[in-house]
Amino acid sequence: MATPSIAAQVVALTQLNVAQLRERWLEVFGEPTTQRHKQYLIKRIAWELQRRESGEELSPEARKRLDELQDEFRNSPPETWFKGARHNRPQAAPARAKRRPVTAAMAPKQGAVLTRDYKGQKITVTVRGDREFEWNGEIYTSLSAAAKAITGSHCSGNAFFGLNKKGGAA
Repeated sequence: MATPSIAAQVVALTQLNVAQLRERWLEVFGEPTTQRHKQYLIKRIAWELQRRESGEELSPEARKRLDELQDEFRNSPPETWFKGARHNRPQAAPARAKRRPVTAAMAPKQGAVLTRDYKGQKITVTVRGDREFEWNGEIYTSLSAAAKAITGSHCSGNAFFGLNKKGGAA
């Protein structure tokens, strides 16, 4: 029976699992591998099969460089190899959310008192100035921050006080 073509052998490699590829590696290279990356195993075995078929050997300089690269790969952790990989990028400072200007139609005027019944309590928030809202003697930088302090969870301050509705708050 004739040996399958190189193309057929390469296609057959893609059908093997990692354990089978490692066995094939041992057959082709004559030494075991610790590698478990399926695509790497397929590419290296395919390359070696093609190299053998063509009968061309690498130049001594290329062979030396290949050996250096293999040693470096075996002896260095992946993070030194893949410098641009996501897990190697420096931790970026969290992006600070830009505050959108409050539109004049939605912004309560300074001195306005916003009221709402919430869980049987009458809630009163006083607008002290631009980005200053007072509730229970505390100053908040946004109406949403005040609403969060009141409810214990994030919610839109405008929605909480009914400023989104036509006619405004009570």
